Amino acid sequence: MTSYKHEHAMKELEQKLGQLFEQGIVNEAAKKRIQELEKIEVQVPSMMKDKKINKMLKLFKALANKNRLLILMLIMNGVRCACEIEHLLKLSQSTVSHHISTLVEVGAIDAIRSGKWNLVELKDSSFSKDYFVSLIEETFN
Repeated sequence: MTSYKHEHAMKELEQKLGQLFEQGIVNEAAKKRIQELEKIEVQVPSMMKDKKINKMLKLFKALANKNRLLILMLIMNGVRCACEIEHLLKLSQSTVSHHISTLVEVGAIDAIRSGKWNLVELKDSSFSKDYFVSLIEETFN
């Protein structure tokens, strides 16, 4: 961004932040928020390249599927056979296998092969709100 465009964008942002402060939506004055943003702005390029963010993005993409979320819910209380998941969700073996592979790839679950049986369980027994909060905190700290 050219210097002129950047200055213009910052003035526009300062006006908006001033309005937010005047309306009581934010507690800090525009100048203070601008100073904070300038510090953060320097970090954004490296954040965009951070491998942890890409890992988290893959996890969220994997979880952005109703059947995968249902599979997670089904194994919250313990190990399930893929055949149980097929039956409960009325999905084909190949579809369940694809969903399981995706969840294994992002580290959400473990797949266990026992002879001809395919079993799945949560990789982390605390796959819950706490898990996501800690994942996000770990990414940004």
